[in-house]
Amino acid sequence: MVKLIQSFSSNLKIRTKMIFLVCGVVLLSVLPLSLIVLYRNQAVVLDKTFEVCRNLANNIANLATEELLINETYDATRTSLSRLPQSEISGLINSYVLNIDGLYVADMNDTLLGEKPDSDRLEYFTSLTELTLSELNLDGVKVLQFIYPIFIEYKGEKMRVGTAVFDFDRDKVYEPVVQIRRTILVVSSILFGIGIIVALIAAFAFSRPIQILSEGARLIGDGDLNYRIPIEGKDEIGQLANTFNHMTHQIQDFTNNLESMVVQRTDELNKTLQEVQALKEAQDGDYYLTSLLLEPLQFNNNNTHNVVTDFFVEQKKKFKFRKWNSQIGGDICITDSIKLNGREYTVFMNGDAMGKSIQGAGGALVFGVVFNSGIMRSKIEKNSKVHPEIWLKERFLDLQNVFMTFDGSMYISVCMGLVDDVTGLMYYINAEHPWTVLYRDGKASFLEEELTLRKLGTPGQEDRFAIRVFQMMPGDVVFAGSDGRDDILITQDDGGTIMNEDEYEYLKRVEDASGDLNKIVGLLKDQGAITDDLSILRISFKEGREEEEIISIPYEVEEAIQEGYDLVQVGKEQEALERIEGLIHSEESYPELLKLLGNIYFNRKEYLKALDCFLSYSEINPGDNEYIYVISNTYRLLGQLNEAADYGERLYLRDSENYLNLINLSIVYKDLGIESRSRYMADKASAIDPKAKDLLKISENKEKVDSIIEYDNESLESELEKEVNADVVVFDEPDEEPEAKQLTSEDYVQLADESYQAKQYKESMENYLEACKLDPSNPWVHFRLGNCYSLLNDLPSAVQSYTESLKIAPRNHHAHNNIGSIYYRLKDYGKAKESWNRAIELKPDFQKAQINLSRLEKFEQDKLSATFKEDV
Repeated sequence: MVKLIQSFSSNLKIRTKMIFLVCGVVLLSVLPLSLIVLYRNQAVVLDKTFEVCRNLANNIANLATEELLINETYDATRTSLSRLPQSEISGLINSYVLNIDGLYVADMNDTLLGEKPDSDRLEYFTSLTELTLSELNLDGVKVLQFIYPIFIEYKGEKMRVGTAVFDFDRDKVYEPVVQIRRTILVVSSILFGIGIIVALIAAFAFSRPIQILSEGARLIGDGDLNYRIPIEGKDEIGQLANTFNHMTHQIQDFTNNLESMVVQRTDELNKTLQEVQALKEAQDGDYYLTSLLLEPLQFNNNNTHNVVTDFFVEQKKKFKFRKWNSQIGGDICITDSIKLNGREYTVFMNGDAMGKSIQGAGGALVFGVVFNSGIMRSKIEKNSKVHPEIWLKERFLDLQNVFMTFDGSMYISVCMGLVDDVTGLMYYINAEHPWTVLYRDGKASFLEEELTLRKLGTPGQEDRFAIRVFQMMPGDVVFAGSDGRDDILITQDDGGTIMNEDEYEYLKRVEDASGDLNKIVGLLKDQGAITDDLSILRISFKEGREEEEIISIPYEVEEAIQEGYDLVQVGKEQEALERIEGLIHSEESYPELLKLLGNIYFNRKEYLKALDCFLSYSEINPGDNEYIYVISNTYRLLGQLNEAADYGERLYLRDSENYLNLINLSIVYKDLGIESRSRYMADKASAIDPKAKDLLKISENKEKVDSIIEYDNESLESELEKEVNADVVVFDEPDEEPEAKQLTSEDYVQLADESYQAKQYKESMENYLEACKLDPSNPWVHFRLGNCYSLLNDLPSAVQSYTESLKIAPRNHHAHNNIGSIYYRLKDYGKAKESWNRAIELKPDFQKAQINLSRLEKFEQDKLSATFKEDV
């Protein structure tokens, strides 16, 4: 509707619009005022008529009340009514009085005496309680009828005695109103006519100059530049006409001199373009030089055996310099190989300098020079004798100090670290870089969950520095990438575009590409337009060589380890030492054997031998934080405080909240005389547990300190005993009796244990059976009985004993592991897998069950592959 009105209005001339406007103003001014006056007069007339009727009714009621009560003669009432015509009341037709029975007892015209109105009308009269107006049509005449009920007061209540009725001719009553209406119509018509005349005069007066102006603009627009608009005056139209004339003069002058001006402007433009081209060429030269400087800083120089790296870098800014096409931006990737303490590591980094084009490239250039310089220094033998955590911190501090000098004008986000070529342990930091991605078994996931470090160059990052440690498994692939992987402009179905804000979309691309770097890049570009620099670094460990996962422990070694733990539990450390000491071979060391032997030496206070075992274990499993602490503590007990501090700081970089390590470091630094660092570590420990201050006060008594640290180490040792390795057919022993300590069959159990250690499994089985009869609620006895049945090759009975043990202690992960081994030997692979999965569910880091499960899966895959070949 609005559009229709606008369209209609736009097609009207200004003259017509002004006529409509003035007429509308007059109409809106006169019509409402006329209606208000008319209806107000009508209301006044009606109010006055009401007032007259009320006065008449009151007078008649006063005269008729007594006669209506007596109900015999009505002379006074009739007389008063007969005199009403003499009062010359305008429009009064008739007046009459009805008694309580509804009979007309008095009538101004004496036509209704003795009669009754119809029943509906009588009922209406009877229902009224005050003077009321109704409009009737009597014999073709419109009548205004006023009905007044007559009441008397009797004993405090109103009593009805009759009704007075007055009929008025409606037309005569409203005759003054009709006269006023005629007057208003005449006056309004005259005013409206005058308004139209004024509108016409105003329309012609205002539209004529506009028409002249419009016609002049048309002529000038058609090319007649000699025409001038003949309008003078100082009003707006006159000013507009003068402006048009002045503009026409300028256009005429410009047209006459256009050719010379074009030549002049062309010369100026060519000169400017030459200057711009020179600047552009110089800028491209700077860009090209910067890109050439960046190229040698980001080579893939890694050549380790087990860790393979590859990366893709594509900068957003593309340019051409002379005959060369190049690109420039702030993304940078670097990989290399170094040796630290004789171990080979893969160095990797992926960075994204803040800023566009040359600014981002400047940040990447600075980073590349400083980082590569650190790598080169590390390849000098005297600089390589550092632990990976310390090396990574040194590189961080180098870079942080350099970027801090830019005073906030240059920052860089980065993911950088080291990967141990032998074990696959990855040490790394993420300084506000997009989360690192792990691709394992066809699934992609983020390694980080929270932000620890801000971008390099942000003040205050030194105290927040911490190293993340992640154990890569054979076949694992890790991806680090810049935020270009997420900044993708996606085209929607309706043709619009939207910026991707879902970081999990990248995980889908990694999975869809099956971890292939080139396919990932292709899928990202297929998703939409990449709006930022893009770089992705790919790191794999033993990819395609998953079968080399873990070397199994021979059965005799497993049994020796278990027997060693049993002997240690009953206090026979010397016998345990004799049992396992001869199994340590220089060509092959087993982690669990080294842990057990180291703990025995430690408890015997043979710290040098213990340290040798712990160091050998840490070489095999460098990601075990617990034993980093154990090594630091052992060094302290040997008085080698610098080495103790080194290992303690390594653990502090990995886990700054390790309570025992903080106490140990505080004591070490106190002994070294480094009071500030000692107090710092003490304060950190006290923040975790206020009792740390009391504990550290004992540091003046070395013997007490040793006992405290030894006590903590022993509690650690009891936890570590649970990690004994196992093959698919090797069994596990719990480090303590689960849930049952007080046995009523101690003698039988002791005899059974002695027989078991002597490998007299039948006799041991019989004693365990007797113990079960006396105390069937001991899960540990059922568990050992299952081991005996297994070693005697009575596999169904072994299953039954392990099941009984699990009924009492269902969270015993050792029992789940061993019953899985029995099912495996019975070729019930489904139940074996279920049992090992349950063991891993109860203890996610349970290495034995993990090895068993992985070998079962490999066995099933090999079997499936062989079946497929046969079918083919």
